[in-house]
Amino acid sequence: MKKYLLILSLLSVISCTNRHDFKPLIEINANLTRAYDTIDFVNDTLKTRLFDIELSVINKSNKPTSLWLMTCSREDNFIINNDYNYFRNPGCDSNVPLIYHLKPNDRLIWNTTIIKYYNTRYQFVNITRFGLIYIDSLQCKTINDYNNIIGDKSKQNRIIWSNPLYLNDLK
Repeated sequence: MKKYLLILSLLSVISCTNRHDFKPLIEINANLTRAYDTIDFVNDTLKTRLFDIELSVINKSNKPTSLWLMTCSREDNFIINNDYNYFRNPGCDSNVPLIYHLKPNDRLIWNTTIIKYYNTRYQFVNITRFGLIYIDSLQCKTINDYNNIIGDKSKQNRIIWSNPLYLNDLK
């Protein structure tokens, strides 16, 4: 019985890891809606640049698909390709992982703000892209499965990247 449970556990972990042979049927579109400067409230002299971004998750397949996303803090499900932009977390109530179902050509739209701190490292990276950490509901069925991937960056190898934004070019 113990061997059976061990094998079942291993198969569960293997089935919920993000495979390298992943072929995305999801597209991520990033659109800049506004750019503006502000002063950080913590340090009144730290000038920051804010960018309002609309991110769309689009099912480009001819079949329905389902994926895990947080209900409120979607920044948990996205990464940014450079180290000088950060998601601004607006805070929220009742934030839990849920499975979102998308029919063919359906889209989920998320409006967010990212913060660029001036005089930080790697400002020479001119392209900003947003990567969706894709967690397929067919492979991972429970919240524990979701947490296993989202909490362990070594398992986040199914990333779907957005189109590039050239935020450094905006003055």
